[in-house]
Amino acid sequence: MSASYQSQIVPYRLASDLHLPGDTMLPQEDLAPITLPPFTTKKKVIVLASNEINDDSLFLNGLTQNIVILYDLFEALGYTCKLMQTTLSTNKKSFLEKYNYIKSAEIAAQPHIHIFIEIGMSIDAPTRGFLRQRGTRIVKLYLGNIINIDVETIQQYPSMFFNHHIVGELDEIWTSPHYAQHVEYAAVINRTSIAKSRVVPYVWDPCFIEQYTRSPTGDSLFWQPPVKWEVQDIVITDPSISFQKCSFYSVLLVEAFAKAHPEWKGKLHVVNGDRLKLSGNAFNKVVLTLDLYHSNRLVLYPRKKIKQIMEDHRSACFITHQWNNDYNYMTLELIHHKYPILHNSIGWKEYGYYYSINEWSAALDVLYHTLVHHKEQLTTYETHGKNLIWKHSIHHPDIQARWRVILE
Repeated sequence: MSASYQSQIVPYRLASDLHLPGDTMLPQEDLAPITLPPFTTKKKVIVLASNEINDDSLFLNGLTQNIVILYDLFEALGYTCKLMQTTLSTNKKSFLEKYNYIKSAEIAAQPHIHIFIEIGMSIDAPTRGFLRQRGTRIVKLYLGNIINIDVETIQQYPSMFFNHHIVGELDEIWTSPHYAQHVEYAAVINRTSIAKSRVVPYVWDPCFIEQYTRSPTGDSLFWQPPVKWEVQDIVITDPSISFQKCSFYSVLLVEAFAKAHPEWKGKLHVVNGDRLKLSGNAFNKVVLTLDLYHSNRLVLYPRKKIKQIMEDHRSACFITHQWNNDYNYMTLELIHHKYPILHNSIGWKEYGYYYSINEWSAALDVLYHTLVHHKEQLTTYETHGKNLIWKHSIHHPDIQARWRVILE
């Protein structure tokens, strides 16, 4: 062995040289301490004021899943959790029965509550005040683009009564990282101290999509390669209820792609696409001008659940477009099941097939690359997905450590 090569060898350092023959010797870099939740029977109580949890509501939007995922996180940290709802539904799978439910009318009779978190439902200020007198922290967790929602509501729907700001007796305001721009606005509109408003860690877990996509034999839905990429369909599932999550950009991107690559003969399926017909201007000035529409390659559907979408399009490529809504559960669900999805979430730029809405030509290249090469990149794509999901997992030590500080 040459001297130059020997000088490059890094010695294998052990944490301690004091060991007996046969003892396990751990590398020093593996000894970083991890603080795990303690086992305790003296548990503090956290109540989440939520919308109804059942088979239907879990996939209406990400909010309901977020409520139950936070419940699982808090229980993992050693708390006792309860879901407060106005009604208790029986339309749910058996695994949902493990959660503790109480009716809103029963809240005053509950023993001491450590934290009361409004996430899918708000209670009145006097009830908040009563709980605060008993030493409960009252928190409002916003998981929506509330500035945009408030502005669009008063402009487009002046007769709509959407009371998601019930002011008074709130101790803290929380928001998810991708809504950090709303923290001060939410605090001011709720007359709450900005100093007591904070961004909390984003969390996700694949438990729900796995429960609801398993077949009776235990198999799960996974992407299946098409016969050839030239016939692969493309699916858009954005809700198209505002400029924040709208299918316009994605539809136009696929239209441009079809012109740039005439060898592609697949169809474009737009879930929630029936909403494009609600606006005469959108339908007449955009949809009717598309070559994909006139060649019967554009199909518009009403709303569907994610399980149905994946079952109907086992070999499709997905595209999503958002603005100020960087993190989307649907993106994680599709990546988890290995479906290719183009996304423009800057916070997940390093994961999967990212494109920028400011780089049109590059976005077309990403779409082409995804259609042509996803099959041969499945193992790498799976690694991207598992790392992204672990980053936001309720079992990740860093996530748990940050939430432990917040809850105490």
